[in-house]
Amino acid sequence: MPIICIERVIVAVVDLDAACTRWSKAGFAVASKRSSINGLALARLYAGAIEIDLVAPVIGGAEIPEPLVSTLERGGGILGWTWGVSDGLISAGADSLNLPIADDGSRAIPFAHFLPGVWTGNIVSDGEIITRRANLEKLCGPNENSVDYLEHIVVMTPSLEDAIAAHEKIGLPCKRVREAGGGVRQAFFKLEQTVLEIVGPGRGTPGVWGLAFMCNDIRRAVDLARSNGLEATAPKTAIQGGKIARIVAPLDGVAIAYMEPA
Repeated sequence: MPIICIERVIVAVVDLDAACTRWSKAGFAVASKRSSINGLALARLYAGAIEIDLVAPVIGGAEIPEPLVSTLERGGGILGWTWGVSDGLISAGADSLNLPIADDGSRAIPFAHFLPGVWTGNIVSDGEIITRRANLEKLCGPNENSVDYLEHIVVMTPSLEDAIAAHEKIGLPCKRVREAGGGVRQAFFKLEQTVLEIVGPGRGTPGVWGLAFMCNDIRRAVDLARSNGLEATAPKTAIQGGKIARIVAPLDGVAIAYMEPA
């Protein structure tokens, strides 16, 4: 099962209309067409070649799948992601979750829960990065905040050693490990433009903590968020170079950072 990319990030939200409004205020283009299946409704936005799905239960719909329950009880947050693979989908006995992946009825096959608090699936990738990016921009429109791609996904986990071993077992080598202080370390993996940063031992509830987006114009992203009533920090120099700013209050439980290259 060659893993090509992170294909989409799944965000559980309590109220889909309200969530779409919040992400739009942050400058993300949200596709006008929505999907629904098995008691779940979905709205799409994107960052580069990666789709970001806002998923909410339909009132009066089917029973909410178990992987969503705990996330919704916290008021929302990142459920996990799907790996894009070249072929040979694998199901590793993880909890079932039928997501409205596409209008043709295709869905992600659940993968193993090798990161506590994170649901992952796998789906056959829809072409090269340039093709996937173009398809998503056509579906959603341009991002007004100038977000170019998803730069980081940050995950908190109780055992960094277990996380590294699990990812290397599925063919994703750890690029480097960094000492973050206080006994905490960060492990970095990379697929295409996106770095998967796993932090352990994490403090608090394990799971996906936040997303960092690379922008063409970070000042534009900050000014747009502020003009729409969202509190955002001023851009400052990032540890890795370039600029970084943050939306202060998480969007539906998702910590959001904007970055700009040096």
